[in-house]
Amino acid sequence: MAWPTDIVVKNEGRNLEIAFDDGVTVGIAAERLRVESPSAEVQGHSPSEKRTVTGKENVRVVDIEPIGNYAIRIVFDDGHNTGLYAWDYLRKLGTVTPAA
Repeated sequence: MAWPTDIVVKNEGRNLEIAFDDGVTVGIAAERLRVESPSAEVQGHSPSEKRTVTGKENVRVVDIEPIGNYAIRIVFDDGHNTGLYAWDYLRKLGTVTPAA
């Protein structure tokens, strides 16, 4: 499993960029992070309970809190902060960005 070496909030909280130790960097829009939150509020307790979250086009990341050495908690400007984003989940959500 790849580990993040850098996590940067960009575009006034609208995007997250994560560099991993294997050289891959991914970008993730705050909207995608919010609507795909791994929280029970969004995912439910089974696949049939997954909720479709709408109206988050303008949501922004306002804080990132480390959770041990395996995940981060992302705080959004709409108050949502209950999802724990593991490294592999973030990588799965992200779009690989070209190297500079």
